[in-house]
Amino acid sequence: MQFSCQNHQQSTGLWHVRHHGSDLGEVEVTVITHDEAMEKMRRELRYRLEICPCTGELYDSVAIELLVQR
Repeated sequence: MQFSCQNHQQSTGLWHVRHHGSDLGEVEVTVITHDEAMEKMRRELRYRLEICPCTGELYDSVAIELLVQR
């Protein structure tokens, strides 16, 4: 499953990743490193998918498509 996210590094040096969609609503994470931000976003999206009992699926793979923020 693939989700589009925007990311940017804040002036404080922290990385901010945001997903907004009708399927899961708004999801935002802010952490120290880019890799940590991506992993935290993957975990959060997966968690939100799995709490929905409508599909009964397990989401082993959550892909994030990064969009360039302008």
